[in-house]
Amino acid sequence: MRAGLAQCARWNARVRYADGALPAPLVHGLPRNWPHVRAVYERAGFAHVGDTEVILIARVADLPAAEPRPGVTIERTLGECGTRFTVRADTGALGFVEIDTALARPERHARAAGLADIGNLHIDPAQYGTGLEHWLLGQAADWLRLCGVDRLVACESAADSTMFGHLTGAGFGELTRTDRGWEHRPG
Repeated sequence: MRAGLAQCARWNARVRYADGALPAPLVHGLPRNWPHVRAVYERAGFAHVGDTEVILIARVADLPAAEPRPGVTIERTLGECGTRFTVRADTGALGFVEIDTALARPERHARAAGLADIGNLHIDPAQYGTGLEHWLLGQAADWLRLCGVDRLVACESAADSTMFGHLTGAGFGELTRTDRGWEHRPG
């Protein structure tokens, strides 16, 4: 750490950034279960100035059942973060979830087989409290089982209590918290 900061000083860098990202799923920011790394950052003068994310995990088998829901259909398409499941009614889209099932790609070569990540989850706020998010996750769970996925993870802002509540209500539990945005400004 000292050598890196000394090099930044020689370069006259005004701001230095740090992050614990590794080429493995879910390892970004500085996880709370790495207190030894946090201590090194803080001793070197880095301060956490960014957001905190909660990393949640659920067994696919524990997700809500995909029971029939009158008046809505599910559409499976390619989304920006993976397979997208969109709930539609006569009035249009009510919500969607995107699932990345490619966490075990060679460039992410960690123990990721059987693991998938929620890339996006959006429910029309008018649908809050209707159980639509649970039904949508149940629809995705059927697909995940076909893909050989047995665990599903999600990363959400610690400040977003609504989404945190949706996910924990659907069977997710908190795995850890990770702090993103570490900054060092020379005195």
